[in-house]
Amino acid sequence: MSRGFNDPELRHKKHELPVESGTYFSSIALAVWDNIHGPKLLHVWTGINQRDDDRKLVTIANFTLNDEAGRNQEGIETKFYSLPKHGVIATAFVFSLEMVEGKQDVFSFFLILPYHEISEYLARHNFCQDKVEKLLDDHFVAHVTQRSTEKVLLNEKVHKVIMEHFTRPLHSFTELMASLRAYAVPHPIDIKQTFLTDIESESHFLRKAITSHLQTGGYTVVLGQDAESVNRMILTLGLFLTSKEQKTSRLLCSPMQVPTEDGEGVNIGQPYTYESGLYLQGYTAVENGLLPFSKSQLEDNCMPSTIINMDKQEVWVFNINLANYIRERSERIRKSEEDKKAARKSTRNPISYSDSEMCLYDSCDKVLDSSLVHVFLREVQLLPVSTPGVIESYTTQFIRLLNLKALALVKYVEAELKAAAEQQTSLGERTFQLPASTSRLNTNQMMQNLTITTEGDLRVIVTKAERIRPKTCLDVLDSQEPAAKVLAEFATF
Repeated sequence: MSRGFNDPELRHKKHELPVESGTYFSSIALAVWDNIHGPKLLHVWTGINQRDDDRKLVTIANFTLNDEAGRNQEGIETKFYSLPKHGVIATAFVFSLEMVEGKQDVFSFFLILPYHEISEYLARHNFCQDKVEKLLDDHFVAHVTQRSTEKVLLNEKVHKVIMEHFTRPLHSFTELMASLRAYAVPHPIDIKQTFLTDIESESHFLRKAITSHLQTGGYTVVLGQDAESVNRMILTLGLFLTSKEQKTSRLLCSPMQVPTEDGEGVNIGQPYTYESGLYLQGYTAVENGLLPFSKSQLEDNCMPSTIINMDKQEVWVFNINLANYIRERSERIRKSEEDKKAARKSTRNPISYSDSEMCLYDSCDKVLDSSLVHVFLREVQLLPVSTPGVIESYTTQFIRLLNLKALALVKYVEAELKAAAEQQTSLGERTFQLPASTSRLNTNQMMQNLTITTEGDLRVIVTKAERIRPKTCLDVLDSQEPAAKVLAEFATF
């Protein structure tokens, strides 16, 4: 049994989240399982104007920790609870840590929102899960494990870690979620607030922006001094995202007023920092040519990133080779996990990562043009702007076309790989695999069969296909020959 739970001076502590970050969650709590008394609250953070009583928090802690006694599993497990009788929803992150003399204590860190926000939250659940797991891993688990040899009460150890290492990043996370509620890309998007109603003046630049946006799976940063033009570009690109992806996109913010209990309110808003995992996000451009984020932050995204400078009318891609990006990212994640495990087993300080390296435009690639986007914009120009819903419907049909082409590519790749796998010669119990060169996908032939005319189009479709069948890009782009040769052979087809 963990020690110190019955001491009245060591009961759970409460802190109110700052005004600028306490508008999303009604409560956040950390609990631990005690073999005699059941779930015990260790720390509670309350949102402004919304508070859940301790009895409700203990009930939710019991839900999250029930059947977890004796848990001997590495990593963090996520659980989601819909509790209409209690008027709340909760997302719990359950994990176990070695605290005293080799004993494993089971913890639950859970976030609580009002029940009526269930649909709003579910659109951001995966994003929230990734952020909280990283938050716990880097700023709580690592530091608590570092103090595992200290002979102090569990409560004291946890509270010390929370105050020294966990509170500030938690506030940053809750501020991020509050900003998504206030400044998320709206759904549906008003077509009059996009560039699709005035393509002629922005034709070349807009074509590059949309092409790169599609080639990087929607992960785009828009920079500029004029907030109106930045947000207009974000709304234009947002048309090519799903409603769920729009919920995890953020406009360039302007200060907003949040009501407080005294009735006066307080202004919150910019500046916000770059956040990996968001699809679209806008920032004020930096005049010195440096981007307001580092390479390591861009590399946290599951896809390459597009960078659009509205002032200079420039579009850049951070690591345009999707196959290389995914392979290198997988290697970075594997190495990071190994380093963290090694750090936990040793007595040295937890690993810290520096974000001081700024990403220069010179380290980015130029956009590969897409004939599909070019034709789309040319045809949109012919549509009547005054007729409601026409451009929106045409844009929806264009996205469906890309998805159908991506599905066709996936089926083509699967059929080709299956045919290559069948070219094996078996002899007794031994199987002889043909050389890899004979089973590589013929990208030239695939482009001809699927009527993909440019390398830019291929990258748009492969990026879409990656969502349907992960690592499709490794089968297609890794075997790709120079674009000039592909296009030359296509011209003679």
